Amino acid sequence: MKNFFSHIFILLFLYGSSTGLFAQQEPSISNLSIISGSEKQAYQQLTKPHETQLVNNYDLKYHRFYWFADPAQAYIRGAVTSYFVATQALMTSIQFELNASMSADSASHHGFMYNVNHTGNIVTVPFGEITAVGTLDSVTVYYHGNPTISGFGSFGNGVHGGAPGMWTLSEPYGAADWWPSKNDLTDKIDSIDVYVVTPKGNHVASNGVLVSETPFGINFTLAHWKHRYPIVSYLIAIASTNYARFSDYYVTGNDSLQVLNYVYPEDSLALRENAKTVLPSMALFEELFTPYPFRAEKYGHAQFGWGGGMEHQTMTFLGKGAFNHEIIAHELAHQWFGDMITCGSWQDIWLNEGFATYCAGLTYEYLFDGYYWPIWKNNNISYVCTQPGGSVFCDDTTNVGRIFDSRLSYSKGAVLLHTLRWVVGDEAFFAGMKNYLNDPKLKNGFARTIDFQKHIEATSGKDLTEFFADWFYGQGFPTYTVEVGQLPEYQTSVTIFQSQSDASVSFFEMPVPVKFYGGGKDTLLVFNHTYSGQMFLTNLDFAIDSIKFDPDLWLISTLDTITLGKSDLPIGKSLTLLPNPANDFLIVKHNLIEINSLEIIAMDGKRENIQYGMQGKENLKISTNQLKPGIYILRLAYWNGIVARKFVVKR
Repeated sequence: MKNFFSHIFILLFLYGSSTGLFAQQEPSISNLSIISGSEKQAYQQLTKPHETQLVNNYDLKYHRFYWFADPAQAYIRGAVTSYFVATQALMTSIQFELNASMSADSASHHGFMYNVNHTGNIVTVPFGEITAVGTLDSVTVYYHGNPTISGFGSFGNGVHGGAPGMWTLSEPYGAADWWPSKNDLTDKIDSIDVYVVTPKGNHVASNGVLVSETPFGINFTLAHWKHRYPIVSYLIAIASTNYARFSDYYVTGNDSLQVLNYVYPEDSLALRENAKTVLPSMALFEELFTPYPFRAEKYGHAQFGWGGGMEHQTMTFLGKGAFNHEIIAHELAHQWFGDMITCGSWQDIWLNEGFATYCAGLTYEYLFDGYYWPIWKNNNISYVCTQPGGSVFCDDTTNVGRIFDSRLSYSKGAVLLHTLRWVVGDEAFFAGMKNYLNDPKLKNGFARTIDFQKHIEATSGKDLTEFFADWFYGQGFPTYTVEVGQLPEYQTSVTIFQSQSDASVSFFEMPVPVKFYGGGKDTLLVFNHTYSGQMFLTNLDFAIDSIKFDPDLWLISTLDTITLGKSDLPIGKSLTLLPNPANDFLIVKHNLIEINSLEIIAMDGKRENIQYGMQGKENLKISTNQLKPGIYILRLAYWNGIVARKFVVKR
């Protein structure tokens, strides 16, 4: 997987080395703040969680939108026609979600006009007849209003270069703020047509392919976009202003994909070169995963009025400051992870955000000679470890800040994938990713974490239940202490201790890499670490000068320490303390034949009173109930000398 690809070389030559862009794009956690802020800030002022009582008795097939939107006004009016199949018997009405601040005026069904019931955030459209289960039917809702604006809001407008502009950003719950929708993660719309009337001189950006722009009256233009792939409601978007437009093309063989860019005229020159950085990332993701999911249409960027980015299907919205390599790559990756396959619950938002974050990291591994790859890994691991708790599993989907937590949903989700890749190996990892994306039950639909887990288990042959229990559902991360002793004839003992930052995980079972150096030689060894205090014996053919723990940054850990010294035990003799950290008791496992005395010393030098008893010939059980949480030294005298070991008491 480490080889570069010929078409990537060509793209780098054309768009990288000649402009110097790639040399400027050092990975930064600040990019994550910009990315996550797009979704988080849009809803940071919500006063109550999103709850809907929508009766879900239909399967959406098609939407036709007809909107009037003036960029100078925070106002929209229009009609939404929905084709659906009834999924329950005796369907006599249909419901959509529309914010109470909007006005649902009326609806038409089978050529008849009906008044609607708009109570709270639910619009109910009555039918004059029964729609039988399995029947394809349609209804049109007419509405207008000033959409609710929270933070930058799901519907926003502003002024740039003296010109008005408007945009939408509906993730996670905002589609219903500006159009009557089925605002959930259960039903994708098979296809859409978008018609927008906007003042003359403006252009409209949206999903899919631009069919036409035609005059509408004297002072307006009618834009028509069509999109023929399944799409979830929060990814439907429009933006309108006096855009300057240009295209790049991703070329493979005799085929080409248009990358359409809508940018503010005053920024067009500055952003034109930046936009091209998407091309090598497109080539990489197609090689690592699957072809771009919406190849029959386009990909594109539309500038909007603030600093973040949002992966609207086939047309990412970017603020001016977000036109940089890492954010562009992140939003592109969402077309696979988040758009084609969408998380089936906001609990699993990492399937969108963690995956896109890791994909952006992979561009540093493959497209920059690996130079920035260690920086990216170190930045994200360090960021995850700035706080001791927090799970990738989103335990509060009513809190939008928690859903889009940049440390947990983005960074920890990304390095979880990196650590999983280490556990199962590159071949199984990337094969599992491809199989996940090609799964007909998931493709163009929804997925949960267990769906992804099963695909990696299938390609690796490993049971990953414990891994996901620790790293996805569990909180925190480990800290390692490694004690290395070199015995005569280069026999080496390696004892690995582990403590955890959060009590939700008792132990992280992991393959632990340690690299040894000496005499101009080096050797990387991987130890299957299954309990704290575990000792391994190995043979090297050189004297150790230095040691590096996890040299390639596969593990999520911090404050790791490693010590090198000659062993304080004869060859073949061992002493292990477990569990370490201890709670109520400590087992001293040894083969020292005879123990003369032992004592426990606190870090302040105080000797602690202890009680212990034998558990078989070679085990001692020491009560630690009376010890306060902290670090202690166990000192033991035996027939050939004295040996000391460190242990931790944690409650």
